[in-house]
Amino acid sequence: MNESNALERRAALLDVQGSQALIIHASMFMQLLAAQHAGNDQLARFYAERFPPDVKKAYDAWLAQKPFENPTADAHPFVPNLYQVRGTAEAAAARSDAATRVAQAREAGNRSGQFLANTVLFATVLFFAGTAGKFEQPRVRLFAAAFGSALFLFAVIRMLLMPAV
Repeated sequence: MNESNALERRAALLDVQGSQALIIHASMFMQLLAAQHAGNDQLARFYAERFPPDVKKAYDAWLAQKPFENPTADAHPFVPNLYQVRGTAEAAAARSDAATRVAQAREAGNRSGQFLANTVLFATVLFFAGTAGKFEQPRVRLFAAAFGSALFLFAVIRMLLMPAV
């Protein structure tokens, strides 16, 4: 469970970092559009030259759609088919691994619960085996010994039916 929690925290961190990068990239894109709209080509080039490679690729693909003339073009370069938020794939992989670890932890918890229950059953068998001879009435002795034996048989069968580790 600790490993699962660590993976979930890593996935959350990757999501936050990706969102922060997306905000910065979208802000740069908006500044570029504002500079183009104001007719400041030097400032627009300044922003375009400083786009990271993934944003530059998405921006170029978006421009290839001729968005200012084509009404069916994507609204911006940050749509999923043009731009992938950083860390998304790694976060998804970490979450998948975390889910696997949770399943493993639950299985281990179930198995340990079964072992604990069997331990209690065997301790109960020892109690009945130890006290059966102390009773004075033969019927009570026989019942305690029979009950202990039946409980022992039940615990052994239950233990044999448990999945192998």
